[in-house]
Amino acid sequence: MNILTFSSSVLLASDGGAINPLHVSADLALWTLIIFGGLLFLLGKFAWKPIIGGLNAREQGIADKMDSADKAEEQAQANLKQYEEKLAGAHDEAAAVMAEAKTDATAAKEKIIAEANEEATRTRQRALADVEAAKSAAVRELAESSVDTAVGLASNIVGRSLNKDDHAQLIKESVERFSAPGA
Repeated sequence: MNILTFSSSVLLASDGGAINPLHVSADLALWTLIIFGGLLFLLGKFAWKPIIGGLNAREQGIADKMDSADKAEEQAQANLKQYEEKLAGAHDEAAAVMAEAKTDATAAKEKIIAEANEEATRTRQRALADVEAAKSAAVRELAESSVDTAVGLASNIVGRSLNKDDHAQLIKESVERFSAPGA
């Protein structure tokens, strides 16, 4: 006789054809316990270990990925900080270069202005010296010419006696001598 047939016949027979759910049969309980134990063993060996292993592997993979993501975030933060430091350093360096260029430009401007002022002063001094030399030469020429004219006038005066017409003639000749080029 089959176990299920036996169990159901016991249940049916004991209550006049109706099944009593509260009735506990020892042999049915024993077989249920044996089948349940076997099922637990089979599930433990073939299902739960692989499922638990898969879950543990998945959990470890997630933990590794989280650690990797944390490390990547830390590296990204470090790179960002390093980039910002380099950017600030480049900004400071650019400001320093600009300040140095401005200083150099100011120094060059002052040097050019000083050189131009020196050149203008030298040119002015040369021009003044040239004017002074020309003035001295003109005065010397005028003096020589005056002396020559005075000597010529004196010799003309001494050489002959002057009347009004001679006197006018001498003045006219003297004025022409002074105004003549090369005189």
